[in-house]
Parts: sequence; C-alpha cells; structure tokens
Amino acid sequence: MTSHRFLLSLLALAALSGCAVTDPRATDRAPGAVPPFAQATRFTDEAQRADHRALQSVQDRLAALQKDGRVPQTSGPWAKAQCWLDMARQNYHENDRGPVIGEALAESVRLVEALEQGASPEQRTPLIGGSVRLREDLWARAERGRSGPGAACVAAQAACLEVQLVWMGHEYAEGGWRHANPYIGMAETMAARMEAGQAACATPAVAAAPAPTPAVVERVIERLVLATDAVFEFDRAGLNDIGAAGRARLDRLADRAKGLQGIERIVLVGHTDRLGSDAHNQPLSLQRATAVRDHLVARGMDAALFVVEGRGSAEPVKTCSDEWPRSALIACLRDNRRVEVEIRGRVVNPAR
Repeated sequence: MTSHRFLLSLLALAALSGCAVTDPRATDRAPGAVPPFAQATRFTDEAQRADHRALQSVQDRLAALQKDGRVPQTSGPWAKAQCWLDMARQNYHENDRGPVIGEALAESVRLVEALEQGASPEQRTPLIGGSVRLREDLWARAERGRSGPGAACVAAQAACLEVQLVWMGHEYAEGGWRHANPYIGMAETMAARMEAGQAACATPAVAAAPAPTPAVVERVIERLVLATDAVFEFDRAGLNDIGAAGRARLDRLADRAKGLQGIERIVLVGHTDRLGSDAHNQPLSLQRATAVRDHLVARGMDAALFVVEGRGSAEPVKTCSDEWPRSALIACLRDNRRVEVEIRGRVVNPAR
C-alpha cells in the first residue's frame, strides 16, 4: 500500500466513523478515556502491517534526504516533515480514527516531495484534525523563532514547535484541558530551548586572539543496547505496555542523553528473536523502538532528533538450539530482543 493509498484509506475511514459528538471542550473526560468516535475494533493484522509499511516508507524517504546530503540537518522543512510524521504515527498507535492521522501524514508527504524535487516548500502550519488554536503567546514565540534574529540556528526547533502547537490543540479538541496539559508542557519546554539557542546564535561573538581552527568530526557519541525484556513483557510492544521498571530504565536513558553535548540525531533500531513469522516480527520490532522514542519525547526530548527503524529478526546476536523446551528457548534468545540506541553528533576536536 503506498503512502497515498494509506492516506486515502485513513481519510475514508474517518468519514465513515464521523458522527455527532458533544463538544469535548465543554467537559473534560477522564485521562485515558476513549473518544466517542473511536472505533470499537482494530484493523486486521494485515491492514496494520500495511499501515506501518506506509508510515515507514515516509520515514525512509526522510532519512534518504539527509543521507545523500541533499538536505542539511538544520533544515526547518525537513524537521517539520519529521514532526508531522511523528504526530501521525503517535495518533495511529493511540487508535485515533479521526482525520488527524491522514492529514498529518499528508503534510509530511507534501514537504518530503518538495525537498526531493529541490524546491522550497510553502511555509504553512494548518490546524488539522479539528485542532483548536490555543496559547497565542506560544504561537508568537514560534513565529519569533522562525523569523527573528538568530532564526537560522533554530529553524528545525521552530518548525517542530509549530507542529506541537497544532498537536496540543488537537488533544484539547478531543479531551479538554486535562487531556491537553501534557502537550502544553512539552510545547513550553520546546519554546524555552529554542529561545536559548536563538539567543546564543544572535549574540555577537567577542573578539579574541586567533586560535587554531578546531576540527569537527562526526561520530557516534554513545551507543547503548536496551534489552526489551527489561521494558516490555514478551511479545508486547505498545507505549502502554511499558511497566514501572521499564519506565525507570527509559527515564535514566533520557536523563543521560540530555546531559550529552553536540547531539544531532538519535537512532533507535528495534530487533526481535526468530520466534514467529517475519510478518509478525518486523512490525513488532518497529513498534518497540517507536514506543521507546515516544516515552523519551514525553520526558522532554526533542522529537526531531529521532530516527526509528525496525529490523525484525534479521540481525541476531545469539543462536540457540530448537531442541530446547520453548520456555528455555525464549530465555536463551533474550539478547536478540533489543532496541539499539545510537546517539550521533558532531564533536569538536582541538586542532593539532
């Protein structure tokens, strides 16, 4: 299924499930309550796999744009396309069956297609999915980040902040203030970080004595392997499937990453063991990596930093005999069930 067909199917589904509902802004639902227009049943497994492939195809196109050097990592349109895609993917995993998924994906594809053609995408941030425009102060801060002094340094952050403002307005439209508050908090954090970077960029440099030009090298700042059995139960992969111990591990990872300097990208690659079919394992690996990313973003990390991949059982690090009892075999294959974390960036080395 192409991304265009996926988009059409989501929009058609939204039209079929549309029904009159009470304005959610008139009353806050309890946290976690299912919106009245959400479907009672999920798609078939094959349809879900097709959806994941469609979402991943857009992610692959975004990665290709920077891999071959066509688009710099500071690009605002590239970052905005990534953040629209993140919004579509997250709402898909939350079983939102309104139009927001297709509309967010359409905005991402629009930007990707323009970048692939070498064109300058139209600058716009539509209020998709019934989003309500909230917090004009945050919208004004996003505009200053996009066009004020030092804007070139924070173009990517300003672009993702605008998407976050649309996202929080969508959450408010669905569930009121209680539902939107976490997203407002994330927007405030993003705005503060953007402004700090913008101020540093706009401040004139103090004249100093000539110094040797430092060499800037790109490398992996840190590489971690996260055992998924320590985060999820066996064969589970959703954000809501992360237990207390797993959340504590991810919180420590987030704190560690926030303390590192020079981060430009965080790559999360999910892997499974060989039990089950490829059709089951590939989306499972992607879902686990995505859930890790979503938790880290909820902890205040910048969504534009992340690239998420799933490789199923194709890259095992341990082999075990099929002659073992199943419980022993599952335990033996534990090392293959993992999410690999690579924190990449440019590091300045003193000139020699």
